[in-house]
Parts: sequence; C-alpha cells; structure tokens
Amino acid sequence: MTGAVPSLTQLLTRRLALIAVIVFLLNSLAVGIYYGSDRNALENEAIAQETQRMQDALVGRSVPEDAAVRTLYAAHPDAYAFALVDRGGSVLEAMNPELIPPAAINLFADDWVTRLDKPGGYLVVAGHEFGQQEDGQRQDGEHEHGLRMIFVMASDPARLLWRAFLGEFYNHVWLPILPLVLLLIGANIFLIRRGLAPIAAAAEWARSLRPGEPAPQPPATQVPAEIADLIDATQRSLDRLTEAFDAEKRHAAEAAHALRTPVAVLVARLDALPPGETTDRLRADLSALSRTVQQVLVASRADVLTLPESTTVDLRDMAEAVTAALAPFAYSKGIELSLTLPHGGVMARADAEGVELALSNLVENAILHGCAGPVEISVGPGPVLRVRDHGPGLPPEAQGHLFEPFWRGPGAVPGGAGLGLAIVDRLQRAQAGSVEARPAPGGGAEFILSFRSSI
Repeated sequence: MTGAVPSLTQLLTRRLALIAVIVFLLNSLAVGIYYGSDRNALENEAIAQETQRMQDALVGRSVPEDAAVRTLYAAHPDAYAFALVDRGGSVLEAMNPELIPPAAINLFADDWVTRLDKPGGYLVVAGHEFGQQEDGQRQDGEHEHGLRMIFVMASDPARLLWRAFLGEFYNHVWLPILPLVLLLIGANIFLIRRGLAPIAAAAEWARSLRPGEPAPQPPATQVPAEIADLIDATQRSLDRLTEAFDAEKRHAAEAAHALRTPVAVLVARLDALPPGETTDRLRADLSALSRTVQQVLVASRADVLTLPESTTVDLRDMAEAVTAALAPFAYSKGIELSLTLPHGGVMARADAEGVELALSNLVENAILHGCAGPVEISVGPGPVLRVRDHGPGLPPEAQGHLFEPFWRGPGAVPGGAGLGLAIVDRLQRAQAGSVEARPAPGGGAEFILSFRSSI
C-alpha cells in the first residue's frame, strides 16, 4: 500500500459532498442559462442598477462633479449617456447628450424602457423619475418636483449586462442555495459520523481480541442488527480459534513432556557405553535433542503467559539467578560469564518466570555462539537486561529474520533448532516488553531485554 486508506466516514462524506457540489453546479448552470438567455431582463436590471447609483449620488437636483457615477460616462462617451430633466422638460445636467434622442426628453412617465433600432444593433433608452423633498433627501413615492433621469446605452464596453447577470446569479443562486448546500454537507458529516459510530465501536472491540484469551464484552452501545450479527459471528469464530489454539499448545506440551523421559533414558544408557568417538557424538546429539525438547516446553509456557498489572520483579535478582544456573554450562563450554549489577534493585513490571526464561535463552545462545570469548550480563540503566558476546556478530542475512521461528543464520552452531530467539521475542511481547539485537562495539553482538517500569 502506497498511502493511508481513507475511512468509510471519509469516503461517504466525500461522495455526498461531491453530489452536493454537482447539484449546486447544475443548478447554477440552469439559472445562468435562464438569466443569460433573457437579454431584455438583463438590460432592465442594468438600467435599474445604474439609476440607483445615480439616485444615491444626487445632491439636491444635481450630481457633484467628483461623483464616482460620472466615471462611466466620462470613460465611454460613445456608449453611455444620461440627462437630468425637470417636469417642465428643461435639461438640468447631461453627459454625452448627443446619444440621447430628443423625444426622450419630453416623455413623461415614472419608469420606461424602449429599444430603438440603429445600424448594427439597437439603442436602449430608459427613463426614471426620482422622488425628492426640498432639502434634497430622497423619499420614494413623492414626485411633485418631477426630477427625471434619462439613461442611454448604445453599447456595453463597461459590461453592465455582465454585472447585472452576476447580481442576479448572486441573489438567486449563491445567496439562497450555497448556504443550504454547506448546511447539508455539514449535516451529512454529522449524521454519517453518528451512523458509523457503532462500526467504529465494533472495530475497537475487534482490535482488543487476542487468540487464547477470553473475548472482551461486546460494545455496550446499541448497534444495528447487521453489526450485532457481525460481532456475534466474530466472537464465535474467535472461540473456535481459541479452542484450536489451546489444543495445539496442549499437544505440543504433551509431546515435549512425553519426549523428556525417553531422552533421559537414552542419556543414562549412554553412560554405560564405553568411551569413544561414537559415544561422544551420540551424547552431543542427545544434548541437542534435550535442549530442543526444553525449548518446546518453554514455547508452550510463553503462549499462556499472563501478566497482572500488579506483578513486579527485581531484574537484579533474576540476573543473579540465571548467571548462577548457567555457570556450569558455560564452564563446560570454556566460556567465562561476567555479571555487572547496579547498587540498588531494579524493579520492572514483568513475570519472574518469563524474565528468567528469556534471559536464560539469550545467555545460552551467547555461550554457544561466543567463540570462547566472555559473555557479559548487565542490568540497567533502567528496567533493562543486556547480554553481550564476543562472537562473529550479527550476519547481514539476520536483518528482519533474527526472531523468526526455525531461522538459522549461516555458520550457526550445529544441533540447534532456531527456536531460542523466537521464544525470547514471544516472551517479551507477552510481558509488553521488547527485545533488540545490535552489533556490539569492538565486535560481537548485544541483546537488550526492555521491560515496563514498575514506577
């Protein structure tokens, strides 16, 4: 996988948001086509906007010379024109009056629009009457002073029609519909998250399942029938898997126990044989077989190891016990064991038997691969045990395979089964600890057992 897989909530949210956006765009397109196809309506809207700008700029019965509304007419003298006319037909003020038809000056009406044909198009002429009081304040509905505006548009270089179109689009699409779309997307996100919460609870429950351990209680929250059926089926499958797992561990332990007696008998009978090369080889083979049987028994115990939260152990005591127990084995192999301890105890949250088994496997492994060099055992700093040998070190092929069951590196000591380091890894994981292997300074390898602190 090249990237993180999106959650179901993200997928549904994206799809619903995409649908909402598509609907919004289609609606915008439909409204745009509708308003864009009605040129007369756009012209009327543009005229209404321009007359409103002129009315806002009026001071008394004239427009100030510096008013922004004059910019349009000054910049486009061949396209736009206006005139302010009183009720008697007198032109009080005008810009580009040559565009204004004379008949429009004497046309009295509140609001009117006409379109006059001209070469290459037509001329839009409109009139609007303002209502004013004597002090110049606008008040619609009062027309006794009869101030009228004549507006002419011969072409549209200032894109008044486009502005009118955008205004209609904003008022009829963006303003009423866009907030609704955003509200729907937000409501969908909330409802999707709420609806998928039982699935998240079921997934959290499934992540807590462990083979060989009793299944935890299903989610306490009410879940839909389909999810409840999935939880029930998962729990039944786990029960069957646990039964098969327990049977496999039981069979392995029973087989190992059954093999211990015949191996012990063979060792006793070997002692009755006369010394010789063949007897020595048989004794070495039986020693390897006995160690393999012992490792199978340890592996079966590692699978059922449980660690109550209140369990603690002093790593200093464990290191002393393992060193004392394996000293004869190291002496028989010509290996010197050294132990370095801190002044005080080092408490860890771990199982005493699990720590002893893990450390014993590492020390035995170091003795067998140490090439007659010393094996150094140390405690600390912190809840850590270290085992260092002076052998050939870690081969490049060990990367990613060192703790796999039955994996043996090139040049491994004959007679092993490749279970020792795999058992150590399983024991550490069962105690919520870890094991690390790395090259040691000056040659050899160092293995580090890390545990949780009891503090």
